[in-house]
Amino acid sequence: MNPLYKSLVSDIVGTTHLITVNARFEKDGIWALGIINSLDLLFNNYPEAGMNERIRTALFSCIGIDEDELNADAKSISDWAEGKSREDISAALRGEGDSPVAAIAKKAKDDEFWMYSKFFGLGLVKMMDIIGIEQNADEVYPIMEEWMGTSLGKPHFTACVSSFNFIRTATLSLMRNHFLF
Repeated sequence: MNPLYKSLVSDIVGTTHLITVNARFEKDGIWALGIINSLDLLFNNYPEAGMNERIRTALFSCIGIDEDELNADAKSISDWAEGKSREDISAALRGEGDSPVAAIAKKAKDDEFWMYSKFFGLGLVKMMDIIGIEQNADEVYPIMEEWMGTSLGKPHFTACVSSFNFIRTATLSLMRNHFLF
């Protein structure tokens, strides 16, 4: 295995384990969209054919998450986001309407101990991508601040930092992949 991939896979396995063993963790469709999109980007140019599916399956098995259910949850969010506007998503994150995003938002708003994780934030970043928001810090940061802080009513600082770091890491990874393989 290429040392870059070894490091990235180790990081995502460790991070995902630490997130999911936290007693406050609850899987939802936005989180699912975030982790699925992260893995898609990580394994986009994986050099060993078929290995990406095996690593995904092993990861989800180890953390006790049904892979098919996770994929369905992520798809329900991405399908819902298709054709939506920034304001549509803001409204859903305020808990307005009966969408899957509104249901997640209502549950998070009602839980004073709700736990943010980077994959939730990355699910929001993927929704931004789906609706056509340019993936750079200048565009993503203010929207993340609005969606997490204003709409969802949760602290936005960690979400802004994790989304920026993800965009930077994904860009560097894609650049390295282009030159390494």
